[in-house]
Amino acid sequence: MDLDAPAESVWQAVRTPKAFLTVTRGVLRFPAVAHRTDEWREGEQVVGLTWLFGVLPFNRHHLTVARIDHERMTLTSDEHGGLIRSWVHDIVVEPDGADRCRYTDRVVIDAGWATLPVTAYAWAFYRFRQCRWQQLARELAPTS
Repeated sequence: MDLDAPAESVWQAVRTPKAFLTVTRGVLRFPAVAHRTDEWREGEQVVGLTWLFGVLPFNRHHLTVARIDHERMTLTSDEHGGLIRSWVHDIVVEPDGADRCRYTDRVVIDAGWATLPVTAYAWAFYRFRQCRWQQLARELAPTS
C-alpha cells in the first residue's frame, strides 16, 4: 500500500507500540503495551491478554520483536497464543520519493486445523490496519 508520508516518518512510527495501538484500536486491544511511550526493542517479549473489539477476551498473546532492520526498514514480530501456533509478521517500509512510501505487511500463519479461519481473520484485520495506516500517514506527512 502506498502512503503519502516520508518513509523515515512511517518507519519511525512502525517502531512504536503507540502506532500499533493506533492502527488496531477498535478491533484488537493489547493492554500489555497500552502505556508504552518508548520504541520496540529487538529481542523483547511481551505477553498479555488480547481483547477482540476491546471487550471479548481472545487469548494470552506472546509477541517477540524478532528483528528490527533499520537499513531495510523492516520489523519482524514472531507471535503465538491461543489457537495460533505461529504468526510471523514482517512490516516493510520502502521510500517512493521524498514524501511517499510503500508499506507492506507480510504474514505467515500456522494455526493447525484453524489456519484457514485465522487467515481469514488476518486478511480482514490487516485491511482494517492498512486503512488506519492511511489515516496515520496523513498525520505524519509534512505540512506545507
